[in-house]
Amino acid sequence: MRNIFLAGSTGSIGKNALEVALAYPDRLAVKGIAAGHFTAELKEQIIRLNPLYCILPSRAESNKAKTALKNFKGVETKFTFGEEGLHEAVLDDAFDIVLNAISGSSGLMLSYRSLAAGKDLALANKESMVMAGDILNAAAKSSKAEIIPVDSEHSALFQCLRCGAKSDVNKLILTASGGPFYKTDKADFKRITVDMALNHPKWKMGKKITIDSSTLANKGLEIIEACFLFNMDEKQVDVLIHPQAAVHSMVEFKDGSVIAQMGEADMKGPIGYALSYPRRFNGLMKPLNLAEIGNLEFFAPDNEKFPFLNLARYALRAGKSMPAVFCEANEFFVKSFLDGKISFNKIAGNVEKVMQGHRPFKLSGIEDVIEAKRQAWSLSETLIK
Repeated sequence: MRNIFLAGSTGSIGKNALEVALAYPDRLAVKGIAAGHFTAELKEQIIRLNPLYCILPSRAESNKAKTALKNFKGVETKFTFGEEGLHEAVLDDAFDIVLNAISGSSGLMLSYRSLAAGKDLALANKESMVMAGDILNAAAKSSKAEIIPVDSEHSALFQCLRCGAKSDVNKLILTASGGPFYKTDKADFKRITVDMALNHPKWKMGKKITIDSSTLANKGLEIIEACFLFNMDEKQVDVLIHPQAAVHSMVEFKDGSVIAQMGEADMKGPIGYALSYPRRFNGLMKPLNLAEIGNLEFFAPDNEKFPFLNLARYALRAGKSMPAVFCEANEFFVKSFLDGKISFNKIAGNVEKVMQGHRPFKLSGIEDVIEAKRQAWSLSETLIK
């Protein structure tokens, strides 16, 4: 039995993770949850799960949850809030594994504290690995915890890499559906609305990651994440546009063999693998019907139209604090676009300006990552005032 602390329980990943856990009650139990707000959906989760902990961002949200559930018999959940609430929860021996599905850079400290506490980390929060990959890897090594990726692409790579020795790997190949705009002329990007950018052709996800997919910033972040997760040079990570989203990623070995991981566009697959690793669940999702798909297409991405791919590679080459700044600046300008403050075609250009204005410094500890986040946010603010 694996006892799970699930952070981001009302988001897309969180809801899928709950479905997986409830489908295999003899092997999984969600013993703690965290969410961004107290909602009717979260209330239902608490009543159904009776978790040991429910963590919310603020005292006010936590008190709201306490009040709403005080008369429900059988609910013995401890309601707490903020970073300290999360820290208290991950230190509890009741949990074997933390599934971090918090959106954006706010998931950083949960990833770090989970690994420092010796808890295995099922990682859906790619931003924490992008910003602090070396620090998270060192924490995992020190505590003998494992980092198991939940992103569909990195889960695919994680599975494919089991087919050979690390020394036999030639390169990693990340696939991208291309989002809604891979066939759109760059000249038309300035007319892209928020609703258009949120209309992903294959995946149902949160707003931030959906915008990242439309700009291919998501793939830039995934290049950085893959390098940190699998100890690869950025030259060993390629990207291919694959509109059918059936091949989730591939590994090319030195003998020329290419191993691909395929499946339905269903996040229950990578979530289930992370929670069952090294075993697999029976009947987790619908098998892939290749005859029904018919054709599998692959295209090289247009780096001029989607500059985030080159910006990510530049961040890796610059090293030090630059990946964290790349990540935080992108988060700032995605929010600015969603809030109607900038146009779609300004997101990447503004991120580049922030990176050009940043002087990279060494990341010796998690506090340095937080300082890089602060500097990136401060620089970003100057561009929209």
